[in-house]
Amino acid sequence: MTLTNDVVRSELHDMINYYIGTQHGYAVDTGKNGKYFKNFLPPELYAQYAATYSGSDPAAIWAAVDTMGNLFHILADAVAGHFGFTYRLEEETGIRAYLQLVRNQIL
Repeated sequence: MTLTNDVVRSELHDMINYYIGTQHGYAVDTGKNGKYFKNFLPPELYAQYAATYSGSDPAAIWAAVDTMGNLFHILADAVAGHFGFTYRLEEETGIRAYLQLVRNQIL
């Protein structure tokens, strides 16, 4: 869970901040560790964000990791579109395939 909460969540928070910046301007304060994400994200995206927190059951942790990936995809695609960048879906596909391989070996 350390990798998920310290490394992956940090990257997710960065992407959420970029998304909020594209929607509300970059002068807003989202708070430390996303304290105010709820104030700036649409309810459906905030519900997905809240679902990235899990208990200690391995299946719940993997579900949270999947939710992080899904949310990151939605936000990164929107941010890329906002700036006219191309979202590299093939890179995401490779990462998801690797995660599935790891999951199959663990569970």
